[in-house]
Amino acid sequence: MPKRVKLGHHYYYIVTVDELNSGAFRGKNIVIEGEIEDKPLVEFLPMELPGYRTTFKVSGIRVEFSGSPCIGAGDRVKVYGRFLGDCIMASAIETERAVFTTEE
Repeated sequence: MPKRVKLGHHYYYIVTVDELNSGAFRGKNIVIEGEIEDKPLVEFLPMELPGYRTTFKVSGIRVEFSGSPCIGAGDRVKVYGRFLGDCIMASAIETERAVFTTEE
């Protein structure tokens, strides 16, 4: 089993993209490291509780984050979140300068 790290109240498995593609980590908390491929899409969601959703790709895997982190294309990031099979629902994004988190 891969190594784990703790962030906040949760443990995350340190995995590679190949390990994610194998399907063994579906539904688990994971962390991957990579470069943001394209410009992140930041959407304003004006529902009952207004908020933002940011979507981008790291190593070909779609990442969704509830918030508007200060990131851009080409940035090297660590993404902490739950792997759903086709995307990662991120709970934290770590860059060289900051760690962006969502509420737990």
